[in-house]
Amino acid sequence: MAAIEFIAARKSYGASIAIHELDLVLPPGAFTVILGPSGCGKSTLLRMIAGLEGISGGELRIGGARMNEREPKDRGCAMVFQNYALYPHMTVAENIGYPLKVGGVRRAERQARVAEAAAALGLDALLDRRPGQLSGGQRQRVAMGRAMVRRPRVFLYDEPLSNLDAKLRVQMRLELRRLHEQLGATSVLVTHDQQEAMTLADHLVVMRGGRVEQEGRPREVYAAPASLFVAGFLGTPAMNLLPGAVTPDGAGLRLEGGVVVPLPLRLPAGQAVTLGIRPEHVGEGDLEAEVALVEDLGASLLVHARLAGGAAMALHRPAELAPARGAALRLGFDTARLHFFDSGSGQRIGGEGGRGASPAGAGEAARRPALLATT
Repeated sequence: MAAIEFIAARKSYGASIAIHELDLVLPPGAFTVILGPSGCGKSTLLRMIAGLEGISGGELRIGGARMNEREPKDRGCAMVFQNYALYPHMTVAENIGYPLKVGGVRRAERQARVAEAAAALGLDALLDRRPGQLSGGQRQRVAMGRAMVRRPRVFLYDEPLSNLDAKLRVQMRLELRRLHEQLGATSVLVTHDQQEAMTLADHLVVMRGGRVEQEGRPREVYAAPASLFVAGFLGTPAMNLLPGAVTPDGAGLRLEGGVVVPLPLRLPAGQAVTLGIRPEHVGEGDLEAEVALVEDLGASLLVHARLAGGAAMALHRPAELAPARGAALRLGFDTARLHFFDSGSGQRIGGEGGRGASPAGAGEAARRPALLATT
């Protein structure tokens, strides 16, 4: 197991900066997922670890050793690519064992390690087939086997599930997780898929514009997003974000339409603040809304509503309680589930674990549901 450390590391292409000065530690033995939209720098970061991209400044360490000048083959990393990159004229066994053949490993040991990897991945019966005779999931497992036989300290996955259908992606997520727990090596996967990130990661890194926006355990990041970007990016559907302004007494947030929500801490009057609430935390209360669209998800419904002030909001409802389009709703929020962000900087305001600190002396009143007023 090896920790991966970036120390003031950066990557630039001429005047264009792909990775800004980055200080980041990926824990040894953990499954780290780097999540972000296209162009955020996540694949560049992965290629820097692998040695496929040079480092423009700062330092990269793997297992405590500086890697800046080391060749890819000397870093102890194995990479699984999005497009599998299998040799079509070789059998499964030959594809898996090719890195060992190139490395001069003796035939007997090579065959033993190929058999070991094939058994772990359920490829025993496919060793004599060629890639063209395999399904997408089988080809992906062959690519994983080719990485496994090298017995690397670090596994690197570059969006390995992107080319698979929905059902197969779920199966391969389970396979990746099982493989990680079996091998115990440090694993790093980049993706733009939130479900992959939440289900696979021990350690989640959310990137934006070549910088780390937030890192931590997936559940902690989900429960307490550090910024408007993370709040809007992580979650399906995304967190509801409602802009407003702090009331003159500093105790509440006035949303569009005149709704006032109690604030968990005193803020300057007039400050622009955005309220966040997850769809699963929207309950019943005094807030008037109208149903705009209902999505049937099978086990539950995703209701898209429009508030009296015009703001859109998504919420979950049981499948048997399907409201008609245009129907009136009365919504409310549990104040313990609210998130607040500075609209200017986009940064989170107060609170830990998705629960804002209650104002001094508020006690149980600050935790009651549906504390909404229209003034």
